Amino acid sequence: MKKTIITTAITAALASPFVMAETTDEKIVKLEQQIASLSSLVAGATTEKVRVNGFASGAFGISDNDIGYKGYTTDGSYNQDSLFGLQGTFQATENFEATIQLVAKGKYDWEPEITWAYLGYTFDNDVKVRIGKLGLPLFMLSEYIDVGYAMPWATSPEEVYGRVPITSFTGVDVNYEIELDDSYINLQGFTGNENMSGASAAGGSGKVEDIVGAVMLWSDDYWTVRGSYTVATVKDVNFPSIVLPSGPATILPEIDSEKGSYASIGIRYEDETWLVMGEATQTRVDGYFSDSDSGYVTVGYHINTVMPYVSLARLETVDNDERITTHPIHSIGFETLTYERVAYSLGARWDIQPGLAMKFDTTYTTNFGDTAGGMSGNTTDEDSAMVYTIKLDATF
Repeated sequence: MKKTIITTAITAALASPFVMAETTDEKIVKLEQQIASLSSLVAGATTEKVRVNGFASGAFGISDNDIGYKGYTTDGSYNQDSLFGLQGTFQATENFEATIQLVAKGKYDWEPEITWAYLGYTFDNDVKVRIGKLGLPLFMLSEYIDVGYAMPWATSPEEVYGRVPITSFTGVDVNYEIELDDSYINLQGFTGNENMSGASAAGGSGKVEDIVGAVMLWSDDYWTVRGSYTVATVKDVNFPSIVLPSGPATILPEIDSEKGSYASIGIRYEDETWLVMGEATQTRVDGYFSDSDSGYVTVGYHINTVMPYVSLARLETVDNDERITTHPIHSIGFETLTYERVAYSLGARWDIQPGLAMKFDTTYTTNFGDTAGGMSGNTTDEDSAMVYTIKLDATF
């Protein structure tokens, strides 16, 4: 296209009677000017179709012990919650777009990972279909799960956001938005599959297949209410070689296939003064894996550019007496599929300027009962942990 435009301009210029009377040098100068002008127009048209956004987080966290709550120990870490991401969208037409998102996380040695890569098309009836690698919409804030600036906290509640081993999937989703007088309803259905690592506290890996889910969201200027339900099959789960209390290193047998479901409901209210939000989740998996309930409530108060907040979160397994216990994983001394804990957080968010926020957080987790609190690093019967975090989040 660009070559055709430029060729036409050159031909027209040479054919002009005024140009024929000019010197060769003058012709060259004019042609160069026309080419530069046309190239600028073409480049401008292309630039309007491409949007590139970025986000980044720099964080430091430290714990008062080494059980590994939120990934922190007494050594402290700059890597656990630090990341850098880029998102690019090419708007080919008014209805058709291509999007890719890459994220590099410090805890994974800054290896870039493609978290989104999809094609999207919006039909005339406002139904939007996307196909490719998509974010898995399990939570209220799934769309921004890596964008710290979009989160009110320094770190999201581990009891809810830290329990699912995958945050994206490869497949297709369908979205439809219904406009109401002063609000809207969004309906979403999705299906696909994804590989996973760290499928359990023992560090296993496997596949999540036959993912099928639905989301319904209602929102106005202040309120958002969201519910989701997802089913899937966990397959070919392999556990690493570990040391059981009864003997030397043991290779645990593979778990072939187990079906599971995940349900969540969330409510959020925010005005110029208050932020109140909460989510409740229910995870059910057949066989050896735990069934659990979890949730959190956060309350924040805006004071100019600063928002102090408090949070309460809880996580608990609910099938301790029913779960199949013949698998050797249940005899591991330092890792158990039975757990419970409560977490209390006190923090603040300071919006330094648009697109830049500093956050501070102190989280105390306790009430493990007779369990390890769901943390594989708890080998010393610790019954609590305190984690301190400072974080800078940005979008650009």
